[in-house]
Amino acid sequence: MSTVLWFAVAVVVAVVWALGLVDLFRRHLDFKHTIAWLLIVLILPILGTILYWVLRQPDAGELERTEAARRDIRQSRHERPFDSTGFGM
Repeated sequence: MSTVLWFAVAVVVAVVWALGLVDLFRRHLDFKHTIAWLLIVLILPILGTILYWVLRQPDAGELERTEAARRDIRQSRHERPFDSTGFGM
């Protein structure tokens, strides 16, 4: 049973690591930052990937999409009918 668990953990770690590498190259950082992050992620796969995901700055497109989603949520809440009973919508 423990072999299956370790295999599942290894698959999850490999997927997160691969997604980190793909994101690193899609972000179009300057050459020095890309090489530095690539070396960190390759030398320390688990810790380097965690550090990359924690420390990465969102790009302008991500910020715009997040703000648009927040606006949509506020708008849908505003348009929803008020239910004073607490049941239903």
